[in-house]
Amino acid sequence: MIKRKDGTLLNVMIVFVILTVASTAFSAESSMGRIIPKGTVSLYQEGQKIGEFSTEAPLSENTFLSVQGECGVKLSDLYLVAVDKSLFSVTTNTDSRKLIVQSGTVYFSLSSMPHTLVFQTPEGVITTREVMIKAASNGGSLKGYVFVEEGVTRVGVLEGGSMVMMVDDGKPITIDAGREIRLAQADQVKDSAGAKVAGEAGAVSGHSAIVVMTGAVVPILSGYAFGENNDAPGSPSAP
Repeated sequence: MIKRKDGTLLNVMIVFVILTVASTAFSAESSMGRIIPKGTVSLYQEGQKIGEFSTEAPLSENTFLSVQGECGVKLSDLYLVAVDKSLFSVTTNTDSRKLIVQSGTVYFSLSSMPHTLVFQTPEGVITTREVMIKAASNGGSLKGYVFVEEGVTRVGVLEGGSMVMMVDDGKPITIDAGREIRLAQADQVKDSAGAKVAGEAGAVSGHSAIVVMTGAVVPILSGYAFGENNDAPGSPSAP
């Protein structure tokens, strides 16, 4: 569950259900990514606006997408949902999928990892080395998020299994459901109450001015926070 500052409770998992249904409209043979906006998505290359979409369209790789509203991205093995005011880009090649998040929050869902998944943010590069997905009667999937704001990066697993990640050239770190990895300037790492923290059990390394830590999922600094009210009627708008 997600809670905005105004108290509205949102169930982000509904996003992935809607995306899965929407994906049936795509040809199984098509390997091209698709963007599914609800709102407006502006396309930028080298700082210049080159287009704008408010309806479903092919994914433009090596192009930054600026989201007004929400935007889903459907690839053959990966679903993404970017929230309002996010700025991100997706690049695919034969052996990897790279999600570049400059700012905002992008949720992801995957049921396997045939390609290396790379998260690139202003604070560093996190490479997913392995995904362990819990078995389920209807086919399991792992859901997580990338959050970037003001010198802080958080990559977490919401449910469905765990991920083995490596920050830059550091040691592999296993992130289980309900946990996250954080990259931040030392004075930008905060706890759920907004207080600065100097360290935490599970801290794995530090390099230059960036501190790499692990911990439980905590409220996201942008104003979204994970809660446990399963009766909430609303959800993030989704394509």
